[in-house]
Amino acid sequence: MARKIFKLTRDWEIISSSLESNIIHIKIYPEMPVNFLASQTITGKLHPSFKEKKIKLAEAFVAIVPAGRGCVKFGATAVISSDNKLVSDVSTGFATVIMSSSQLPPIYYINENVAFLSAKWGEKNYFHWMFDVVARIDLLRRTDIKIDKFIFSSCEKKFQKESLEALGISQDKIIESRLYPHIKAKQLIVPSLAAKQGGIWVNKWSCEFLRSLFLKPQNIHEVSHQPKRIYLSRKLASWRRVVNEEEVMNLLEKFGFVSLTLESMSIAEQVSYMAAAKVVIAPHGAGLTNLVFCSPGTKVIEFFSPKYVNSLYWRISNFCSLSYYYLLGDSFDNDNLGKQLWMPDIIVNLKQLLKIMELAKVI
Repeated sequence: MARKIFKLTRDWEIISSSLESNIIHIKIYPEMPVNFLASQTITGKLHPSFKEKKIKLAEAFVAIVPAGRGCVKFGATAVISSDNKLVSDVSTGFATVIMSSSQLPPIYYINENVAFLSAKWGEKNYFHWMFDVVARIDLLRRTDIKIDKFIFSSCEKKFQKESLEALGISQDKIIESRLYPHIKAKQLIVPSLAAKQGGIWVNKWSCEFLRSLFLKPQNIHEVSHQPKRIYLSRKLASWRRVVNEEEVMNLLEKFGFVSLTLESMSIAEQVSYMAAAKVVIAPHGAGLTNLVFCSPGTKVIEFFSPKYVNSLYWRISNFCSLSYYYLLGDSFDNDNLGKQLWMPDIIVNLKQLLKIMELAKVI
């Protein structure tokens, strides 16, 4: 059982000289105020999700936990100090459930410096993999710590393998939590999580690191035909699909748009398409993670169900100097909402689509 929860790693500095803990906190990026440019839409009133234009990004850091444990279970990840205390700001999900469980997996001991990068949703979702896992390696690289092993939730998907190759992390240095869910290291090295700091999920340094990692000349020219106007389809997804996508594409094709299904592509191909695009139209979804590869000034039009609006990609657009617009779809029954709050499908009003394209000076 957990005897104490460390809310912030700054607490470690206060108690670092005591016998209870000697966790080290290395500051990488300072706390930073950010002013966002307003999103644009065809109605005069912005959705509440887009109203917060001034925020403060928390500092980014790396924590060194001597004899620390990392446990992945119950859809959560827990970082645990040598004296059995949960370090909550570098844990994800309901990590307290892990701490209160009497049936944890056996501990796998590693007498080396281990970077713990397992994160909730990072094992399968492209966005969370890129921002909650890959981008945090930037923090590790800005220290002089020698990393012997890297722990990830899972590395089975094609985009994960391609990312690790781009990072130069060899297979012999990788440990997957799906195989070893509970480890104890000589030193557990844990970079901070943007998701734990105000629910913002993204920051400028993450975007810049992903650009520097993947936006290479060979990737930019990975595909020979690079349309300037692209639509990102979610037809292969199980939720947030555009129900009338055929009608939408019939309209968009008249203005030179090409439909892409990014799930079927390599990261290099996705980078190539996004880097060349001048206009990107898409329903809300992980494919828009690739906005980080767009050139400044690229126009973005994002579709939402009126029942679920998330400003995540507006924030990325701001960090990458893109022109962002959004359009709320029509309400309708049987929209898939019954499964999860974030799942509703979308019906795009074609007249409103023309209006938002006019507003964006796309037509």
